[in-house]
Amino acid sequence: MFKALTRLCWAGVFAVFSTGVAAQATVGFATLPPGSLLYAQASIIAKVIQDHSKLQVRVLGFGGDAPMFDAVNSQKADFLILDVGEVGDAYHGRKNWEGKAKPNLRLALTIYGFGMGPFVRKDSNIHTVADLKGKRVPSGWVQQTGNLPHSQAVLATGGLTYNDVVQVPAVNVVRAADDFKSGKLDVFFFAVGAPKVAEVAASVGGLRYLPLDAAPGAEANMKKIRTDYYFSTVNPAPHIAGIERPTQVQTIDFVIGVGAHVKDEVVIEFVKAMRANKKDLVQAHPSFLQFDPDGVAKNQPSLPHHPGILKYYKEIGIWRG
Repeated sequence: MFKALTRLCWAGVFAVFSTGVAAQATVGFATLPPGSLLYAQASIIAKVIQDHSKLQVRVLGFGGDAPMFDAVNSQKADFLILDVGEVGDAYHGRKNWEGKAKPNLRLALTIYGFGMGPFVRKDSNIHTVADLKGKRVPSGWVQQTGNLPHSQAVLATGGLTYNDVVQVPAVNVVRAADDFKSGKLDVFFFAVGAPKVAEVAASVGGLRYLPLDAAPGAEANMKKIRTDYYFSTVNPAPHIAGIERPTQVQTIDFVIGVGAHVKDEVVIEFVKAMRANKKDLVQAHPSFLQFDPDGVAKNQPSLPHHPGILKYYKEIGIWRG
């Protein structure tokens, strides 16, 4: 009887211990829906981390940034991937997030600067952003509010605002790309090199990225919308649709955010696996050629680092804050 009870007690202890370990080892990684570049990136990162750490990573696709922030802020997910400007706004409760702050958000690492911007049909008579005046442009962004400043900043490079164009309500970038493909829009905004852009290009006979630096003061006008944006050069490559020559594109640092609730050792293990395995990331997608394992510790004024990972960066000597 005593032995049976002892075995039962130890079984209960082991079950509780195992559950705790599993809960720590399995993390939810929030991202945008399938078809977006960030969903592809998150899936690649998740595989690399699972292959080279003890963590199990579940990729969770959401229709937009609002449910991603809610998931991490409420501890229903642990990590997210998005641009630093929007995550910072959500953390502080400003702009789109006024009165709806997400104080549980923290920064884990900076991936690299993502090129974004406007695409038109290759045979379109729209050649500059200024030419979008009076054209059908996606707006509203009900699910993906982070695309509002992005699209406003694009228009600003051509001296335009939403008052100068025909506003067509959009849910998120993937749906807007489908609307463009079906002829409901004259332009769509998307990440450069995204699989969805290649899909749309193939269906409409080719795309062209609208140059953002055609007007004087274009970059300064873009930064008035959000200081985190900057120009960088994208060169033609087989996997990049719509770029036929070296092109200045709208760029913003994309980051992996993390909930303040996530334990230090989990965040550190996640980051360590990425830093040590750039080769595997690049083999899965060439965009990771831009990934700098020492650049992960970039100081981002918009968003504070998770304290555990900040301590780690300082210990290994890559913090440049």
